[in-house]
Amino acid sequence: MFIDECDLLPPDRGWNYEPARAELLQKISAPLYTTDAEGLLTYYNDAAAELWGRHPVVGEERWCGSWRIFDTDGKLLMREQWPLAVAFQQGSSVRGLQAVLEQPDGTRVPVMPYPALLRDRSGIVVAGSNILLKITQPSAWHDQSSAQSNSERGQVRVLERSLAPS
Repeated sequence: MFIDECDLLPPDRGWNYEPARAELLQKISAPLYTTDAEGLLTYYNDAAAELWGRHPVVGEERWCGSWRIFDTDGKLLMREQWPLAVAFQQGSSVRGLQAVLEQPDGTRVPVMPYPALLRDRSGIVVAGSNILLKITQPSAWHDQSSAQSNSERGQVRVLERSLAPS
């Protein structure tokens, strides 16, 4: 077996050495995915594909790999209204939101998305990520959300308004 002496050198200074990122993310049981700064899908784990009911093409889908997304009132959302797109538009993470994902076979799954923006050292947004948690008891979440402080409820209303078509 031939070993190149370069293989024995440590990574360049400043390079973030870690096990294969995809391998690590696959071990997370929650559906998660990442996008580039333009919102194009760059990665998703098996749990996300299962939730979506499909395997979207990386680099071709924008904002999420879901077939379709609805608000909790059943209104179809345009892609620019999807949770990660809203996070990019607002320049910050979006919390306290619910959505309903539709799979290609028509199955609908209620979720709580946790979109976040990923920034470089200078603060420029370079990517996005989202974890989608299935809501198994929607009424329990509504009961819990009714106990939120007024300011939290106001933030949720602002987010819901930001999803309304322009």
